[in-house]
Parts: sequence; C-alpha cells; structure tokens
Amino acid sequence: MSSATEALLEPIEPMKVSSKNVEPGALPEKKKIKSSGGNSLSNLFRHSDCIDYLLLLGGIVFSAASGALLPFNSLIFEGITNVLMTGQSQWQNGTFNYDMFSVGIRHYCLLYFLLGVFMFLCTYFANACLYTMAERRLYCIRKHLLKSVLRQDAKWFDENTVGGLTQKMSSGIEKIKDGIGDKIGVIFSGVATFISGVLLGFYMCWQLTLVMLVTVPLQLGSMYITAKHLNRATKNEMSAYSSAGGMANEVIAGIRTVIAFNAQPFEISRYGDLLAEARKMGIRKSVVLAICSSFPLVLMFVIMAGAFWYGAILTSYGVATSGTTFGVFWAVILGTRRLGEAAPHMGAITGARLAINDIFKVIDHEPEINCTTESGRRPEKINGKLSFDNIQFTYPTRPDVKVLKGVSFEVNPGETVALVGHSGCGKSTSIGLLMRFYNQCGGTIKLDGVPIEDYNIQWLRSTIGIVQQEPIIFLATVSENIRMGDNSITDKDIENACKQANAHDFILKLSDCYETLIGAGAVQLSGGQKQRVAIARAIVRKPQILLLDEATSALDTESERMVQAALDKASQGRTTLCIAHRLSTIRNANKILVFDQGLIVESGTHDQLIRQNGIYTSMVRAQEIERAQDDTTTEDDTLDDDIVSISRRMSTSEEEVRKSKSLLRDSKRLSQSMLSVTSQVPDWEVESAREEMIEEGGMEASMMDIFRFAGPEKWKIIIALIFTLIRGVTWPAFSIVYGQLFKVFAEGGDDLPENAFISSLWFLLLAFTSGLTTFVSGSLLGKTGETMSSRLRLDVFKNIMQQDASYFDDPKHNVGNLTSRLATDSQNVQAAIDHRLAEVLNGVVSLFTGIAVAFWFGWSMAPIGLFTALMLVVAQSAVAQYLKYRGPKDMESAIEASRIVTESISNWKTVQALTKQEYMFGAFTAASKAPRQRAFTKGLWQSLSFALAGSFFLWNFAIAYMFGLWLVSNNWTSPFAVFQVIEALNMASMSVMMAASYFPEYVRARISAGIMFTMIRQKSSIDNRGITGETPLIKGDINMRGVYFAYPNRRRQLILNNFNMSANFGQTVALVGPSGCGKSTTIQLIERYYDAICGSVKIDDNDIRDISVKHLRDNIALVGQEPTLFNLTIRENITYGLENVSQEQVEKAATLANIHGFVMNLPEGYNTSVGASGGRLSGGQKQRIAIARAIVRDPKILLLDEATSALDSESEKIVQEALDKARLGRTCVVIAHRLSTIQNADKIIVCRNGKAIEEGTHQTLLARRGLYYRLVEKQST
Repeated sequence: MSSATEALLEPIEPMKVSSKNVEPGALPEKKKIKSSGGNSLSNLFRHSDCIDYLLLLGGIVFSAASGALLPFNSLIFEGITNVLMTGQSQWQNGTFNYDMFSVGIRHYCLLYFLLGVFMFLCTYFANACLYTMAERRLYCIRKHLLKSVLRQDAKWFDENTVGGLTQKMSSGIEKIKDGIGDKIGVIFSGVATFISGVLLGFYMCWQLTLVMLVTVPLQLGSMYITAKHLNRATKNEMSAYSSAGGMANEVIAGIRTVIAFNAQPFEISRYGDLLAEARKMGIRKSVVLAICSSFPLVLMFVIMAGAFWYGAILTSYGVATSGTTFGVFWAVILGTRRLGEAAPHMGAITGARLAINDIFKVIDHEPEINCTTESGRRPEKINGKLSFDNIQFTYPTRPDVKVLKGVSFEVNPGETVALVGHSGCGKSTSIGLLMRFYNQCGGTIKLDGVPIEDYNIQWLRSTIGIVQQEPIIFLATVSENIRMGDNSITDKDIENACKQANAHDFILKLSDCYETLIGAGAVQLSGGQKQRVAIARAIVRKPQILLLDEATSALDTESERMVQAALDKASQGRTTLCIAHRLSTIRNANKILVFDQGLIVESGTHDQLIRQNGIYTSMVRAQEIERAQDDTTTEDDTLDDDIVSISRRMSTSEEEVRKSKSLLRDSKRLSQSMLSVTSQVPDWEVESAREEMIEEGGMEASMMDIFRFAGPEKWKIIIALIFTLIRGVTWPAFSIVYGQLFKVFAEGGDDLPENAFISSLWFLLLAFTSGLTTFVSGSLLGKTGETMSSRLRLDVFKNIMQQDASYFDDPKHNVGNLTSRLATDSQNVQAAIDHRLAEVLNGVVSLFTGIAVAFWFGWSMAPIGLFTALMLVVAQSAVAQYLKYRGPKDMESAIEASRIVTESISNWKTVQALTKQEYMFGAFTAASKAPRQRAFTKGLWQSLSFALAGSFFLWNFAIAYMFGLWLVSNNWTSPFAVFQVIEALNMASMSVMMAASYFPEYVRARISAGIMFTMIRQKSSIDNRGITGETPLIKGDINMRGVYFAYPNRRRQLILNNFNMSANFGQTVALVGPSGCGKSTTIQLIERYYDAICGSVKIDDNDIRDISVKHLRDNIALVGQEPTLFNLTIRENITYGLENVSQEQVEKAATLANIHGFVMNLPEGYNTSVGASGGRLSGGQKQRIAIARAIVRDPKILLLDEATSALDSESEKIVQEALDKARLGRTCVVIAHRLSTIQNADKIIVCRNGKAIEEGTHQTLLARRGLYYRLVEKQST
C-alpha cells in the first residue's frame, strides 16, 4: 500500500488516556468516575487530525450533493414527458415533427447521462470518505479501549464482566461503525433530497407543490407511527423467544442430568409452553408488520389520485404543463420518501452515541490502582521480608461483608508460610492485596519495611512470581509462553527453568519440543503439564517472592506429586506464601497460619498446631486417612514405574473446552467487526452455514421440503398465495393506468379534468386492492411462518432430548451450536414462508407481468430495457463475487488481532501479574495493520457497488429513451409506447429490487432447513424414551464382566480394557485410581449413557441393554461433582423428573440431605427459585439439594461421582454426612479422589489403565501394599 494511503489510514495524534499518579506511601482516595467530557460525537473525534475532519466534511458534502441531485431526475422527467406528450399528440394528429422530437429526446437523454455521472461520483466519494473516516476512528478507539481495559484494577473487573467487555469490542464497535459510516450519509442525503425536491417542485409549479406538501406530515407521521408499533412488537417477540432460548440453553448444558432423571418429557413440555407464548407475540408482530406494509401503499395511491386530478385542473387552466404534473409529483414524493426512509437511520446514530458513551466511560475511567503509572520506588535489590499489619478489607461488590478483620503476620526472607482455612476466609484475598489488585481498607502491607504503595506497581509485580490453581497458557509456543515471564531470557535459561519445574522431559516429547504451539486451539496439555509450564514461567522471572495459590488442588494424586516436587524446588531460597486445601502439601512450611472468618486464629509449625488440638487439627483429621496398624513405608524406587504406566489423557476438562469455545466465538465476532463494511449478511457467513450443514450430514432442503413441513398450515398458505398473486399484478396495473394518464394529458382538451378524474378512480381502486392484498397475504403468511417455526423448534428440541450422551460429545453438538440451531436456524427457515415469501412472490409476479405489459405495448422496445437491467446485474455481481473472493482472506487476516484481544481481556489478571500490558497492546497494534488495510480496500469496493446501484437507473433511462428515439425514427413504435414500456419495466424493476434483498435469506433458509430436518431425522442408538425394553423388578445388584469401551469421538483410545466389577444390593463399592483410569466411565455405563463395545453390564442378571432405559433410570440416582440445578424452585429441583410427589416426601428427602433447615429459613421456603444454574446457592447447598433430588426417588442404586471433591473441608463434612445417610439400604457406587471419604466402603476397587487391578476393603488393600497403598501414602504425606 502506498505511503499516501498509509497516511490516510494512520491517525496522526494518538487518543490520550489520562492517568493520574498516586503519591508514594499513600492510598489513593476513592473518587467518582468522571463522565466523558463533551457529547458523544465530540468524543468520537477527540484528538483527531485534519484528515479525519476533511473526510467527514467530504462525506457530508458529497452525500448532500448526491441527495440534492436526485430530484433533478424529476425535472428532466418533466421535460422529457412534455416532449413525449407533444410527440404523441402530433403522432395521433399526423403532424409528427421528428427533428424537434429528436432534439428534445437527445437533450434530455444527455442530461440523464450527465446526472448519472454526477450521482455516481458523489455517491462513491461520499461512501469512500465516510468509510475511511469511520475505519480510522474505530481503529483508534479499539487501541485505546484495549489499553484502558488492561490498566484497570480488580475492583473494576468485578463490576464489568469479561463477556461484556468483549461485547463492547465487537458489537459496541459495530454500533459505532453503523452510526458514523454510511448512515450519516443517508441522513444528509435524505434531508437534501427532500429540500431539493420541494424547491424543484415550487420551481415547476408552486400550486401543486403546496397541495402535495399538505400530505407530507401524513406520510411522515404514518411512517413514524407504524415504525414505533413495529419496534414494540418486535421487542416483545424477541423477549419471549429469549426466555425460551435461555431455558433451552440451560437444559442442553445440563443434558446428562436431564437424561439421568428421565426429565425429557418435563423439559419438552416446559419448552413448548414458552414457545406458545413467544408464538403469540410473533403472530401479533406479523399483523403489525402487515399493517405497516399496506398503509404506505394505500396512502401513496390516494395521493396519486388527488395530485394527478388537481394537476389536470391546473393544466386545463394553463397554469402548468402536462409534464409539470408528473415532474412535481415525483419530485415531492421522492423527497418525502427519502426523508422518511432516512428517519429510521437516526436510530443507528442514537445507538452509536450510546455505544460511544459506553466505550469512552471505559477509556476515561481512572482506576484507583493504575498499574501503568511510572511513579514509585524501584530498588535494585530486596531481601523479601513481608509484613501485614492489622489488614482490613471488604470487596467493593460486597461492602457489607468484611473479608479481613485485622490480619497481622510477618514472613522473613526465604521462609515458606502457608495460609489455610475454609473457602472465603481471606487467604486468596491476602495474596490479591500483596499483588496490589486491590487496596486494603485499613492497615499496612510492607516489603522490606516499606509500604507496598510506595513501590512502582510494575516493578513490584515483576519481583513476585505467582502460580495459581488454574494456570493460564496463551496460544503460543512453549518457549514464548515461558518468555512471558521475562523477554530477555535465553533458550538456555528457559531450559534450566523447565528442568527446575520438572517440565523439561515432557516438553521434549512434544512434536516440536519448545517450539510446539500450545494453548486453546493448539496442542492441549494436561492440568499437571500446564501447571509446570506456569511454574517455569514464574521461575524465569527470578522472583524474590513466590505466591502459590492452591497450585495443586485441581490435580489428581499422580499429577500433584510431580507438580509439588517442582514447587518445592522453586521455593528454595525465596520468600514463599502458599495457600492449600490439601494440608498434606504444606506440612514442611516454616509457619502455618490458620484463617477463620477473616482472622488468623492459629499460627505455628505443623507439629505445634497439631499439639494445640484446635481448628487446624480438626481440618487435618477431616482429610487424614486411617492407617493400618502394621503400616510400613515403601521404597520410592518402585513408585516411579507405576507412575509411568498410569494412562493420562491429553485432553482438557469440559470447563476448559467451554471457555476455549467461548473465546473462539468472541474472537470470531471481533474478526467480523474489524472487517464488516455494512450490516448486510456477508457471503462467507452463508458459506460457513453451508459447511456446518455438510458437517451435520445434511443437504440443502428444497422449497417443497419446507412447504411439506408446513402442511398443517397449507390452507392459510394457499389463501395467502392467491392474495399475493393479485398483489403482484398491482404495479404492472399501475403502469397501465399511468400510461393511460399519459395519453389523457397528451390529448389535453376541455375534458382533461374529467378524464383525469376517471384515471384517479383507478388509482383509488389500486389503493384498496394493494392495501387489502398486502395486509391479508402478509398477516396470513406471517402467522403461518411463526406457527411453522415454533413447531420446527419444538420438533428439533424433542429429538435433541431423545439423543444419547455420544451425540453431545460430538464437538459440533456443543451447547452453543445446538441453542443456535434452535434460535437462529428456525428463524432462517421461517424467512422462506412468512411475509418475506409474499415480498419475493410479489416481485416475481410483478417482474413477469411487467415484462408482459412491456411486450404487449411495444415488443420492439422491451428488449433494451431487459438488456440494460442485465448489465447492472452483471456489474453488481462482479463486485459481489470479488468481495466474496476476498472474504476468507479478510477473515484470516483479522484472526490474530481478535485472538489477542479476547485472550488479553479474559486473562487480564495473568497479563497484569506478568506486567505484559504493553506487550499485548503492541502485539494487537501490529496484528491490526493487515486487517485494517484490507477493510479499507473492501470499503472502497463496497462504495463502488453503492455508487453503481444509485446511478445506473439514470443511465438506463438515457439508453432506453435513445433506443426509443431510434425506433420512433424508423416508424416502428409510438412515443406513447416508448413511455409505457419504460414505465412498465421501471415498476417491475422496483418490485424486483425490493424482493431481491430477500434472496440471500432464501439461500440461508434452505441451508438451515437442511440442518434442522437432518437433526429431526437423527436417531439415537439408545432409546432414551424407554418405549422398548423390559421392565423387571430391580433389586440393585450390578455386575460388569469383560467390558471394553472407548468414547465415540475417541474410538482409538480404550478407556475400559477388560474391566470387571460387581456390587451386591446394599453394598457400598468405591472406585479409586488416577485420572483417566475409567472410574467415571463405569458410572456412565451403569446409567446407560453409552453401551459397552464388548462385554456385559448386568443389573440383577438382566443385560442392561434389554431393560427399558426409562425403567432403569427410574431406579438409579446420580450425584455428580458439580451438581446441575435448573432455574426452577427448590421443590421443582428436588422432584425433578417425577410426578405426584407429596410435600412430606420432599421434606423427608431434604432432611436426610441436611438441607431442610436451610430451606425453611428462606422467605419463600421450598418455592424459592435457585436462579440460573443454581447461581443463588453456594456449592455445598447445591450439592445437598442434588442429594435430596436423588433420595426422593428412593433409588435402588445410588451413584456418587466425586460428590465432595470441589468443596472446602467445612462444606465437605456436612455433605459427607448427608451422603452417608443417603446410601443406607441401597447399592451405592462411589468415586472419590479424597480417599478419606471412602475408607468405610464395603469394597474398594482400584482402577488403572481401564482395568480393575485391586479389590478389597480398606484394611486388606493397605495390607497388600499395592497401588492403593501408594495412593494413600501420597495423600497422607
């Protein structure tokens, strides 16, 4: 790209982001957020250079010029109509003067051509200027929005969700683009057209113009009122469908719970009820839309009737010429229509103003802790002594809850101090305060005797290394991820750090060693591997202080051992603060601080605290494993061989997958916002939908397929189509009446007003016919579309509810995709059969009828009109095809920049902890250059397309009238026929242009219908409805023999490999072993989420495949690690999937689950809503409701899948008591990482590599000194 273009694209003066420094040693006083100074649009141009203002001025001037030029078409039309009428009159009288006729036609054709040239240039430059200006300003806003977000403090992020911020970067920027781009041009153009049209009308005939102006308020008022009612109806419909969509999203996200509790019929009924309400709103909207479409047509034809009759009276009195009546009418009507069409675009500008205010609030927001400030001390060396003196703290979002209530402690250089306590007691808060994510409310934190507020924040964070529970790995190579700790390190330094972090060996086994791309969308590492990379990243910083925030709590025993060894190495010689739930990991700490309710209640070494027999001792006892009396130690040498043989799956957890998919969606949305020029649906989006359809195994549905699905509504469709056909004839009929009016004016005479009055009556008849047919066809098809769409959603949802677990394991059937299918694809299919079908059929009928009229009146004249229209289609298609060709490359160029934004904002805490704000900002700026230049070029091509569409009709008139002149000169047609044919084709082309805007929606409709119909036809290999199968009385014995199993989406990886187990009725059987050994898979086979590849799974000697699935699950209850609750009341959640459950049964189950007392203390008791996904309850409360839900079913078999592993010690104790009560009198299969919870089981089965390698009671397995013994050893030391 040339340097001149670069200069156009690059804003010269950067937008300033204010940042006031905090005085050393003092906490910044809390201050109100300053609102952005000035109004929204002045903010938009804050610190712009003269190029931006010139581009804006140029866009406004050229837009106004193109708008003002448009009514001159009417002035030329007046002249050419006068020439044609005079020629027709002479033609009929036999006094035709060809020379005079030829001079007139040539003159006006030249004016048409010149007006087209000026219109083309003005439209092109207007769009090019405005788009370039918008792109320059948006680039500047994007940069400074990202820069501002990355400097905010934790308090601000608590109040602003990450999703909301990425939404601002995508849809917020799109709203600004929509409001400051071509919409400004449309408004100035509309106003200029109106003013120019009225002035030209006064110039041609002020009397007729005044009469026409009386109707202007009526026209504009009708547009405003109909738009207002339509907006309200649309908003109500969207709200209703949003409720249904939210419910579907929640249900599909918790589908395994729905399946486990046989709740599919309940959820289908609930979804159907919400759809019924939404359908009512949709039908109401379709009626309003039909009125909105029909009323302007009625009004326009009525105005025509009055205007042409009055014009005939003026002509008969000699006040105006015949052509003047036509010219004035179209000048004023065109001006009014353009003004009316421009008015709704004010909404886009209002939306842009709101978005600008919203975004500039972020840009202007000054954080209390500005991490980019240059002020503060930067000592070359520190000792690492930390002291907390009477620290008090309250989270800004929870001002009534004091988290720290006067915490004081010291950490000497090189010491390791552990912070322990239940969740919410203030441990992580203390670390957050040390990192200066927050400011304490009272007290002082000192480093080497100096308050940490006196230090430069960037320097402070650079001296601290932090390893968190969920390490963040960026999409980059291993070495680049580690260099995020320190840019200046060498490859040797990286290698040394990885060796120290126990990561070197596994990195060498990756495909490209240290240059392997890792992170979301690349090679996925296990939890332990990611944790070790994070430790290496912390080590390369050579921090004097190391913070470990539950760095091993999310790992299995095997991974924990390796990571803990790495942490022990890393802590040597450094001041270390360590938080841990697993107390076995901090036994060797120099000091252990026990937190409780915001205070340090105990302090000392492990041995000292045990002797105190206080809170710490009770916490240790809650986690400790009962040891065999003859316990002896084992050699470490034998341990490593077993560790190597334990299989580990290199896959992310479901939560990580969800997060990565969410990031991917945000990135894609950002990519689109960086490239989109208009709000139209881009071609690449249609292609993407087609790829999804092929991936789903479907093919494009035909219109007949869609109509067949709409069979129940066929009579409504037939009636609507009849009215649509009548409506389609309206515009060709208008052209005939219009042509006859031309003859009436051409003939003139004393009876001109009477003859014009008869034509006006025809206009009134057209008003009635068009209004009635438009309303009936629009409302009937709208109602049909809504009904069909609702039924389609429900049918697809029913089929989704009947699928087995393998269906949902498929990446293309993730929650986002399935809910999108229900929401978006059903709406796309609706487009094929609602009011849009009426518009398309109307256009098609108008086109063919118009062509027929044209050929009827002038067969020799008609082909030229079709030929010139074809030329426009070819030109427009060429531009569209080029933009389509560019689309994939445009998207590809924007992916990197959008990814950097989403990663930076989502992982802001890691970015700030690593002091990489400037690095991420620089990476975004560099990655934005290519997409910005491509977007600029795309805008110029789009401007060319707009300019062609806006001016080609003028050239079309010039060519057609010149061709007509040639035909007249050869005596092959009359002036009237020329006029009639051109107007017939003009009316037909207007209808087709209105209909053509819906054609892309028809392509989308067929693709979406192909996907939806395929989804309806898909059958599950397991009959989840339970229609087939036996229903024997189930006792509760479980037997698995020779079971082989691999997940359908990972066929080559056996999870169960000749697995055997049995559980007799009343027994509690525990499954233990490292992650990935097949424990949870066993439970899923018992629930019959899947069928085994080989071997047998039996319940009471009945093959599980022979038992009705519904009957089987009625006798089984599941409590998982993360309980899934739905947005229902507590009672509805407990009785989920059941009918006719008494309140007494509910309360009895809740009492057994230790939750009844809590529920009764709530104002609404069991009728209290738990919120979306149970969000109004704590983890322990949700878990106990899930246990009550299991108990109330009185199951013969109870399955507990790590039901307490995600809880702190205090919650775990309460939930464990509830579980112990729940499993009495039934067969219970338990999975647990914390071995203390299953020591009393009747049988413990140890799993490894998909096999049951040990079996027995706790005592017998300890005596055997095998793998179980070693797992116990690891957790207890």
